[in-house]
Amino acid sequence: MAVAEKRVRGSRGKKNKGDKDKGKPKYEAESNDNKKFQRAHQTTYDRNVKDAENNGGSIRPDRKEQIDAAAIFGFIDPDVQQYFKGVEQTIDELNFETAQEQQLFLENVYTEVQGKELVLATDHSCSLVLEKLLRASNDFQLRVFFDKFNGNFLKLFTHRFASHVCQTLITLCADAVEREVKSNDIKSKEEHEVPQEDGVLLSAQDMILNMCTQTQEEFTSLISDPFASHIIRVILHVLSGRTVGDDGTGKGNIRSKKSAKYNDANNSKTNNMGVFRPTRLVPPSFKEMLRTITSTMMNGLSDSVVRSLAVHQVANPVLQLLLEVLAKDNEMAKDQLVDKLLIDITHEEESGHKNDDRDAYVETLLRDQVGSHLLEKIVQVASPTLFQKFYILYFRGRLVKLSFHPIANYVIQQLFVHAKTSIQLEMMVEEVLPEFESFLKYGRPGVIRAVVEACKNVGACHKEVIKGLCTAFHTNTPVERKEFIHVVLHMETYEALMERRKQQESIKPKFHPQGAVVLQLLLQYPEEHSKIVVDSYFAQKDDLMYAWTMDPVGSHVIEAFLTSPTLNLKIKRKILKSFLGKYHSMALDRYGGHTVDKCWAVSDIDMKEKIATELLEHELELSQSFHGKFILRNCKIDQFKRKKEEWLEREKGIERKRDMFKDILGDAVLATVQGKQTAAGSSTAELPAPNPKMADLGFGGGIAGVKTVTEKKKKKSKKSSEDPNKRIR
Repeated sequence: MAVAEKRVRGSRGKKNKGDKDKGKPKYEAESNDNKKFQRAHQTTYDRNVKDAENNGGSIRPDRKEQIDAAAIFGFIDPDVQQYFKGVEQTIDELNFETAQEQQLFLENVYTEVQGKELVLATDHSCSLVLEKLLRASNDFQLRVFFDKFNGNFLKLFTHRFASHVCQTLITLCADAVEREVKSNDIKSKEEHEVPQEDGVLLSAQDMILNMCTQTQEEFTSLISDPFASHIIRVILHVLSGRTVGDDGTGKGNIRSKKSAKYNDANNSKTNNMGVFRPTRLVPPSFKEMLRTITSTMMNGLSDSVVRSLAVHQVANPVLQLLLEVLAKDNEMAKDQLVDKLLIDITHEEESGHKNDDRDAYVETLLRDQVGSHLLEKIVQVASPTLFQKFYILYFRGRLVKLSFHPIANYVIQQLFVHAKTSIQLEMMVEEVLPEFESFLKYGRPGVIRAVVEACKNVGACHKEVIKGLCTAFHTNTPVERKEFIHVVLHMETYEALMERRKQQESIKPKFHPQGAVVLQLLLQYPEEHSKIVVDSYFAQKDDLMYAWTMDPVGSHVIEAFLTSPTLNLKIKRKILKSFLGKYHSMALDRYGGHTVDKCWAVSDIDMKEKIATELLEHELELSQSFHGKFILRNCKIDQFKRKKEEWLEREKGIERKRDMFKDILGDAVLATVQGKQTAAGSSTAELPAPNPKMADLGFGGGIAGVKTVTEKKKKKSKKSSEDPNKRIR
């Protein structure tokens, strides 16, 4: 097995490995000159190591063995390494005048690479350049490169450097597969398979399937391999039609934080993945292969092994993803995996006898930094029946105690967020509501946020939660409730707020991100229950609310008022009027600009004309601002200045069509979609489902388009503070 080979160390291991490789055909592109070079390079390396040791150098024999073990396909010529440094610089700069010039450059590089693909992939510095090269390549070049790895996937998957090249290659080929599926006609199918001197170059689809066929029997051992584990997750993503990462660049739940940070800093220019979508098109053969692989993994993992992997730092994320995939495609297999993890819990009666082994194991997972993540995932994908059983057996009567635990509280948050019924939620809320103030005092705002979110999701317990919040924040009188929006946003009691104001009148306090999320969730409650937030807002001075629009946290709260699905238009118009005379100042700010876009999206024609008039008066100042020029473009101020009648007709047409579709999509969806699209630096918006008529509503080029580099930077500048999935205690 590849994993066993990787663990071999020492001269005996080298000897065994050499014996094992006897009789195997050499890599077809390996030339005699390359063999001579490898021997010469190894001799030079050994001499340098010996000299360093004799001179008191820092190169140790054990380090030399590690380097030798990493170079499983040989060493790179220093001249090739130097050449690749130049290639990297050229790719980073991207100073090509035409696409043809860039394509010619890539073809020349691939000509130099030919026959050295495996060696380059296993070299530290060259593997990084290879990833950049692959991102700049077309589908045909990717397939040719992929073909060179054929027969060596297990060795590459378990290699420290080559595994990342494989990850990038598989991800990019998955996009190529989607393009093949979209062009699924006879002509394109014939074009996918290209005759080569050594045979037929397979389509991207067949290459991925062939790779899976070669490696699937080893998946059960690879999921705990520190280098191969992320490849298994990528393959599961690709076969199930999920997009890898959260934006296609490697961020998300595949790469480590260190790898994602490097990838974002060094590969942004060569990212060629287009607009991010949560899912992609896959052929039926991928679904079949996914079922085969998941079945193989399930049969190859015993109950005891699965439970040990649940607390394994490397294997745990694979089990989480496996649960997600099975929950969508194979409910029966998902329950089977849950039974392996939690000792036949799906067959346990709620009132049945206690299972001591399972009880001890669940308690371990609840308090384990790694295992708790898997328990969260089980709660997320559990069926209503399993969820109820799980709650009764392990959480009822213990919610408060577990909420204070530094690790278990995250599981409790997921338990609330994924509550299934109103009766279930009422039982849970009744248990934790009296402890809201303690959660606030001892730093558990995440639990409060989860309860508020659960009420929004299920549509129950609104009144009880509002009352519990007022009690916890000490805002029970009408005077105190005027400060409700402040105490929640700062996550402190009324008395603490007043005391801080006396002592630090000149210091602007920072808003609490979780407090902002709580307010945003409350604004999605029915209007009679969100009234306390609205009344508190209008009890504040306009200048204070204006300052919030330019705050990275406070601006989200203002936007939540404008996009709320439950607040009436009268309230929103009142907010819009309060900003008149200040829109131009807001447009100059990177956070305020987003708020202007949200205001524009919900404004009627009269309010838009007032905003446009104000922006036109400060056109020169705005045009010289990086953020302001986007507002001028989004609001069509140039057209407003030159052809006002046409501008009015256009905006009236948008308003009529928006009213026409209001009953279908809802005010909040329309406002959110239009606000996202016209947000400074953004040219696209995502809808719950594609709708060709949305382009007619004035949302620019339609549903999807390609973002420019400048627009990406602009959008990236506004960091969201409302990620409910982020671990907040």
